[in-house]
Amino acid sequence: MLIIKPVNNIDALYLFQLEKENYPHHYYKYRNLIQMINNPQYYFYKITLEGNLILGYFILLKSGDDLEIIKLTVNKKYHDMGYGTKMLSYIISNFEYNNIFLEVRVDNQNALKLYYQQGFVKIRKIPNYYDKIAAYVLQFHQ
Repeated sequence: MLIIKPVNNIDALYLFQLEKENYPHHYYKYRNLIQMINNPQYYFYKITLEGNLILGYFILLKSGDDLEIIKLTVNKKYHDMGYGTKMLSYIISNFEYNNIFLEVRVDNQNALKLYYQQGFVKIRKIPNYYDKIAAYVLQFHQ
């Protein structure tokens, strides 16, 4: 059974390891993860299998009436199994917002496909956002 629930400080070490595996050049430091977990402006959730195995996680930042998806990631071992879709659907259905925004690499076709399928639209392009790679800013309006 899949469960989506808030992350706690005990999860931070595993999430730090997952960050380093998924983003070897740009990962959050352990102390940054702890700070976000304990900051009420952030919504930091994990998706687990049977309550123990963490498959992925997402971090949202509340900004006025809007949300920004800071991170939505799935452990590489569990890619292409629908867990990203489940987390994104959970975000859309379970939080209050006017808009949801995010940035995504222009070459990340899997992520773009996921976001477009869920109703996100491209609103602008930011050159050199990720080490010389552009990003799209996407928006979901409720």
